[in-house]
This record gives sequence, C-alpha cells and structure tokens, in this order.
Amino acid sequence: MHTQLDIASALAPIPGTSSPAPGMGANTETLLFSPFTHEPRHHIRTALERAARPDYPAWLHHVESAAACTQPIRLHGNLLTVNAHTGEIIANQHTTALPDGVIYKACGNRRHTVCPACATTYQHDAYHLVRAGLVGGKTIPDTVRTHPAVFATLTAPSFGPVHTRNVSNCTCRDKNRCTCRATPCHARREAPTCPHETPLVCWQRHSPGDEQLGRPLCPDCYDHTHHVVWNHHAGELWRRTKQHAERHLNQLARQRGLPKVRLSHGKAAEYQARGAVHFHILLRLDGINPDQPDVIMPPPDGITTDDISAAVTLAATTIAFTTAPHPEQSDGWRIAWGKQHEIRPITLSASGDALDDQAVAAYLAKYSTKGTEATGHTSRRLTSDTIDLYANPTGTHPERLIDAAWKLGQTPEWRGLRRWAHMLGFGGHFLTKARRYSITFGSIRQERTAYKRAQALKRHPPGIEGHHQTSRFHRQQLLDSKTEETTLIIGFLTYSGTGWHSTGDQLLANTAAAQARERTRAGREDLTHDSWEQSPSTPLAA
Repeated sequence: MHTQLDIASALAPIPGTSSPAPGMGANTETLLFSPFTHEPRHHIRTALERAARPDYPAWLHHVESAAACTQPIRLHGNLLTVNAHTGEIIANQHTTALPDGVIYKACGNRRHTVCPACATTYQHDAYHLVRAGLVGGKTIPDTVRTHPAVFATLTAPSFGPVHTRNVSNCTCRDKNRCTCRATPCHARREAPTCPHETPLVCWQRHSPGDEQLGRPLCPDCYDHTHHVVWNHHAGELWRRTKQHAERHLNQLARQRGLPKVRLSHGKAAEYQARGAVHFHILLRLDGINPDQPDVIMPPPDGITTDDISAAVTLAATTIAFTTAPHPEQSDGWRIAWGKQHEIRPITLSASGDALDDQAVAAYLAKYSTKGTEATGHTSRRLTSDTIDLYANPTGTHPERLIDAAWKLGQTPEWRGLRRWAHMLGFGGHFLTKARRYSITFGSIRQERTAYKRAQALKRHPPGIEGHHQTSRFHRQQLLDSKTEETTLIIGFLTYSGTGWHSTGDQLLANTAAAQARERTRAGREDLTHDSWEQSPSTPLAA
C-alpha cells in the first residue's frame, strides 16, 4: 500500500508553498488507470486520484477562493478583458480552458447550519460593521466614541404558556452553558387544566438543552396563528417603535433648548425556542447638521443614555397597531411588544451594568448567522410539493406554525406568509442597520477584494499597463462611480451546478483552506509577538 501511495503528488496542499521533501512533486505522466482502486473509502480514493493528477497544483490554486465553502457555485462561460476607455476586447477566455471547465464561487450563505465557512466570513464582516459604528474607523469618524448609546432587547408577547427555564440570579457569563439551578418550569399550588383537559403545570427544572423548552404546555390552546402573524409584522413594529422613541427625544431636546437629534441603530433578529422572533438592538444618538444631513455629527450635550433608555422603554410599552383584516380574523390581530425587555448603556470599557463595545458587536454578529435551528426546524423555501413534509396542523410546535403560515397565506393580500412559511412567518433580514449608522457590507467586501487582488499582483505582476490600484474603504455611492480602472474583466457566465465534483475534491479543498487559515493565524501571532518585543515599554534583549 505504501508503494502505491508514493505515486500520488507530494506537493504541499497550499498553493504557493514549497514541496514537503526535496525531489518530490506532481506526477507528470498521464494516469491511464487509477492506482487507488483498492481504497474502499470513496472520499479518500477520489482525493488521491485528484492529487495524483499533473494539474493538481493548478486546480488547487483555481479553487482557492471557494476552498472552504461547503456548497460552492459552479459557473461556466466566457471571460472578456476589455479596455474601459476604448471598449477594445484585449483577451477572450472560455472556462473550458480552466481546471474542471468551471469557475468556483463561494456560496456566501450567512447561516452556520448551511455553510460554516461562509457564515464565519459573514460574522466577521458583521462584527466590524457593528463595531465601526461604536468606535469609528473605516470612513466612520472617531467622534462616535463619545455618542451616548444603549443596547436593547425587545421580545414578543405571549401566545400561550410554554416550557421555560427560569434562573433567578444567573452568574454564568455564557447563558447557553448555564449551570445555575433553575426554578420549576410552571409550579402551581393547584393543578389547573385547559379546556382540552391538559394540565397547565410543570415541576421540572429544565436544563439549557432540553427539547421541551419553548414547546407549549397545551399545543391545542396555543395561538399559532397570532404567533406567525406577529413574526410577519415584527419589522413594522420595530420601525414604529424607533420612530416614536426618536420623536420623544426631539421633544425632550426642544424643552431643553437643544437642536434636533436622531437615533442610528444596528439590529439583529433571533429566534427564541418557541419560534418567536426577538430583537437585539444597538441605538446610538447622533446630532443633525441641516446643511449636511448625511454627515455623522456629535449630539448636543444634555441628552444622556438614561434619556435614550426612557424613550425606548416608553415606545416599547405604548406602541401597538392592528393588522389588516383576514378571513380568519375579521378584526385583524394586535401587534405589540411583550412585557419582557431589557435596555443597558454601552461604554468603551464596561463597568457596573454597562456593556462594552466589543461584547455588543460580537453579540450581534453571532446572532446574524443563526436561523430557525433554535426551534428544531430547518428547511429552505417551501412549495406546494414540499409543504406536506414540514407542515402538520396536529404535529409538533414548528409544524403547526408552518401550517398556520401556509394556510393564512392563501389570501392574496397575505401571500407573504407563504413565501416565509419556512421562517415561521418572519421575512426580514437578520442583521439590519440605519443608513448612517456605519459602513456597508458591500464596502467591506470591496476592501477584501482589493486586498486579495493586491496579494495576487505581488505574486503575479500584471502584463497590461494601467492595472488599477487597490483602494481603501469607500461608501457605496463611491463604489458605484469608481472610474480609475483602465481594464475590466466582464464575465458572461451561467449557472453550471452547486457543490464539488466529488467528496475527494471537497476534502482536498477544505483541508487546504484549513491549513491556509492556520498559517495566517500563526503569522498574526508572530507579528503580535514581534510588536510586543519591540514595544518601547518592554526592554529589548541584550
């Protein structure tokens, strides 16, 4: 077996690195047969076959940009290099000349349950986006550090009693790994029953990962219809709440003789175990320059975080509206926040009850990559052919919610509930922000593209004059009007498929990406160590 394995390429799995041993490299002979037919494991056999090909280094470099992705998108077509000023086609290349005849593109999915690698990239981008709005940088002025800011959590109302885990005084930093002793779920001196003769009592002390958490004590009494309707209108409820809080703060500013202010926010949505959406919201107070309304200005002195907390509390407890009528509910449904809400100030160094900027940014970024998995349900968009697999009016709690959303969506005016039935009615984005709060995801991706292009140019200098230079962060409107490029790569590409050609390809690509990440991490640690040794406060070694 060892003799046959020596036939495979011994090149390092990371493009651009040297071979692990002198005199070893890719096999230059064409394999007329597979020497690995003895290997019973398909993913190992196909990986060895790929690594033994003479074009293995080129293939590995070709898939580098999507190597860590679970389900990359395969595209095929023409790539034209065009002079941006004259329109002349300088080069024309078809993807058939590339390894596998396609271009691999990372799926970019934000959900950890779908693609952990792409979700991690999204989470890192979200962290920098949120934190830039608190401490500045990346075109955001550093003066935002001085703006009053609060972190609020707003929840849905009750649609029926559910199994819960109650801890009076939790001392654990990580609530998901809480080891504190919980109180009984629904303790009652008497044992009342619902109209369906189901006891509305539970003496169990639920653990954090208990499957019963979030499940109704009586599924037949639970208002699944109101639940999905509330999820569907949660975004509009938040819009009205923020508008009311901002108006209250401006009334307060007028009473104190201060100029107008506005609230800029970053918001992450999270599913509770019962399937209801609740929002984690960062609110920053800004001033307004009438001559330059898009500029982020420091707010006037005289409005504090206590004033912001009071305004948000007032809005959350008073704002409510009624939906349009539905054949199932002629008077519509009342949409309002639940009684449980929490508002805490944010500081650059947490003390007392305050939160620090890094914790808030990490918190919002973490929840931006989650979905309905907390409820026990995961699926893509449902159709008439697949709805029966997930909806059941007498089934589990998530199945009843999906069934309620699908049935309510039969009415044309409520068709959106069918579109978002797989999300239990919620159709909003999981991470949103005010336009002036911070930078955009597009600018972060543009910066990453510019960095990768600069690294590629260092390894392979361009042969065409006038290759554009990399640029730092820009706002979205500037990105749309950039004109410094003299050559453009225009792709006429169509969808070819999703995923890797074989499990062996996935194994090699993911392994290469993992080793590349490890090299990057080690390099960062070395740079940090070198900067620490050369710090003026640290004596240099003799």
